[in-house]
Amino acid sequence: MPYDTSRRKLLGTVAGGAAFGLAGCLGDDDDDVENGAILIPGIYDISGGTSDVGEPAAEGGIDMWNYLIDEGYTEDLEVDHDWVDYAYEVDEAVRVYDDVRDQNPPCIIGWGTADTEALAPDVAEDEIVYISASYSEALMQPDTPYNFFVNLDYTSQARVHLEWIADNDPGATISFIFSDNPFGRSPVEGGEAYAEELGLEVGPQLELGLGAASAESQLRRAREDEVEYLIHQNTAAPMEVLVADRPDVYPEVEIMGLTYTTDELRVEESPELFEGVRFSGAFRTFDEALDSESGDVIEAMFDTYRDDDLDDREVANLNYIRGMLHTLTAWRAMMNADEDGDLDPRSGADFREGMFQIDGWDGWDLIEPISYEEDDRRPTMTGNVWEVQDGEMVLDETYELPRREEWIQG
Repeated sequence: MPYDTSRRKLLGTVAGGAAFGLAGCLGDDDDDVENGAILIPGIYDISGGTSDVGEPAAEGGIDMWNYLIDEGYTEDLEVDHDWVDYAYEVDEAVRVYDDVRDQNPPCIIGWGTADTEALAPDVAEDEIVYISASYSEALMQPDTPYNFFVNLDYTSQARVHLEWIADNDPGATISFIFSDNPFGRSPVEGGEAYAEELGLEVGPQLELGLGAASAESQLRRAREDEVEYLIHQNTAAPMEVLVADRPDVYPEVEIMGLTYTTDELRVEESPELFEGVRFSGAFRTFDEALDSESGDVIEAMFDTYRDDDLDDREVANLNYIRGMLHTLTAWRAMMNADEDGDLDPRSGADFREGMFQIDGWDGWDLIEPISYEEDDRRPTMTGNVWEVQDGEMVLDETYELPRREEWIQG
């Protein structure tokens, strides 16, 4: 049964290529799991504080599972991808996890930083691989051994911007602007330390909430302190607020966003406001992905599951690619474990070993090559910087950061 939103269709459950159930009914398929299906649940934000980026990411992840199953990429493995909209509520994510853990899923696709960090001790104890949309460096520490993600970590995304600033405007003054939650604060301490190391001046920390309606006071503070670059850790909705208020309050300040702040929908809706904005990350934009080796796959998924509307930027944006990559990485680890001979993809511990067999893999040409190692689960230290030019996201620079152990030692 389809689950309809005001904008588009999501599938509540993916199982053997068939869609059934309602969002929020994760765990209905006990018989399938007991009969040998591999349950890989999804905990998505479709209606909560980060749903502006969470919903298209969920769609990309769900569509990708459908495609992999329908096209036979799971071979003889039956996969159930039940999912829940947890609305960005930590308590709800914990409740869902408690409901599903007894079904022994080897892997869960998660979402936010606060809930991922809250669940990290449990997934480690229960030996369940947790592939999250939180790219928090804290999740790469030794006491969170079952946490993984598929991007440059948040702090290193900020470091990429800082490298660009140091190269192009030595000694400039920077400030972090962010939402006051674990997600928003994640890159601030490490980013400020790296800014000082690069000889940049560090200005005041500025808070901008996920639901902010104005950024005027933050921009006035930046102007008063002669901040030249704002590094923004947030989602797309508050980024729109920030760039909308900039022309009237502080048009001279440069804005550089981390991975969730900018996407094609916002850029094309307000090209003049986003002109010159830079953002960072490791995977492709939607248009870059269409031109990649996965272009035919994306077109096929939109034709089959999205009514062939490749022009609908509410879906056809880089967050959809993000969701695809979360699914593809789980699938690759599952197949690694299945093909190994000595591993069981139904076992979380063996599924984790399948993650470590991912070495120099480009996620079907959607991301800079990623690898996972037991003592360093950061998938990549390569980061791209894009600049918005005339309503398009244009690749500007690529940086290879040092793989410093102290950045993940806590």
